[in-house]
Amino acid sequence: MADFFDLHIGSDSKEITEFAQRIGWASCVKPAEIKSKNVQEEVRKLRKASDVIIVSGDDTISRLASDCWEVDIIGSPEVHENGDFMHQLNSGIDYVIAKACAEKGIAVEFCFANILNSFGRKRSQLLSRMAQNVRICRGCSCDMVITSGASEKFGLRAPRDLIAFGVLLGMTLKEAGDAVSTNPKKILKKSGNRKNPNIITKGLEVRKWVSKQKEKKAHGWY
Repeated sequence: MADFFDLHIGSDSKEITEFAQRIGWASCVKPAEIKSKNVQEEVRKLRKASDVIIVSGDDTISRLASDCWEVDIIGSPEVHENGDFMHQLNSGIDYVIAKACAEKGIAVEFCFANILNSFGRKRSQLLSRMAQNVRICRGCSCDMVITSGASEKFGLRAPRDLIAFGVLLGMTLKEAGDAVSTNPKKILKKSGNRKNPNIITKGLEVRKWVSKQKEKKAHGWY
C-alpha cells in the first residue's frame, strides 16, 4: 500500500497531525512559503531549516522560481489578481516554466483549500485554470502535487478524496495517485539528501570520511 504525503498544511499542531494520520496520511508538512520576488535570496535563507519550500505568486514569481534549483514547489500558480488573456487562461505558468520545473525537479501544486474556500465565478475560474495547468504539466512531464492547504483539521481530506479532486481537474488516476504519494515522497527525499552530511550533491555520496568532515552546502543541484 502506498504512503500518502500532504506537503501543504497551514498549521503543524498536534491536533491536525494526529487527525491526518487517522484518515490515512503518512505525514503532513507545514512548508516554508515565499511570496517575494527575491526568490533565490529568500530560499537560501530557509533551505537548511525547511523540509519543503513553496514559492507562490503570479507568473513573474513562478518564472523566477522555475530558475531556482532550491525551490521544491510552485504553489497554486492559478491564484492571482491578474485577468485572463484574450485567447487563453492566465493560469500562472506556461510551457516554458513547466519545462524548467521538470528539469529541476520542481513540482506544481494543486491546493484543494483554494476551491473549498471560494465560491461562484471565482471557484469556476480557479478550476478552469487548474485544469489548464494539468495539461501544461502533462505536456512537459512536470511533477504535480495535490495538497489540502488545511489550517485546521476540518479542512483536511483523506488521500482518496484528493485523488478524486485530481481526477476532476483532468488528471489520470495514476497522475492523481502520484500527486499525493510518489511525487511528494521524491521532494521529501531530495530535502533529506540536502541535509545529509554525507551526500555532497546529486550522485556524489561520501561512503567514509578519512579526513575532517566539512560543512556541506544545501543549495544548488540535488
